[in-house]
Amino acid sequence: MKKNCQIENRGFLITVLLRISESQNLRISESQNLRISESQNLRISESQNLRISESQNLRISESQNLRISESQNLRISESQNLRISESQNLRISESQNLRISESQNLRISESQNLRISESQNLRISESQNLRISDSQ
Repeated sequence: MKKNCQIENRGFLITVLLRISESQNLRISESQNLRISESQNLRISESQNLRISESQNLRISESQNLRISESQNLRISESQNLRISESQNLRISESQNLRISESQNLRISESQNLRISESQNLRISESQNLRISDSQ
């Protein structure tokens, strides 16, 4: 596991370089609020699993590119709000399983590049709010 985390809390100024690799399982549960903003680099690689469930809201906006390839399973169910606008770039590749269920709220904005590759497993559950913003 590689983690490089720099957090500067100056009026919600946060700079983070987050790397998660090699068969990790990230679970965020029970009404958490995760905000990652201002030039962060989020990489999730090698046998991770992405699940987003229970009152989340998925928004992807401003020059992003959505690509889902190579035997992925995308499920969006139960009053979710999926917004993908303005040439976004989201790449999910190599037998990933993306499940988004029960009115989730995921926001990715302002020319971010989110790459999830090699059968990853990311779970975000129970009314979490994940925001990744500002040219990541």
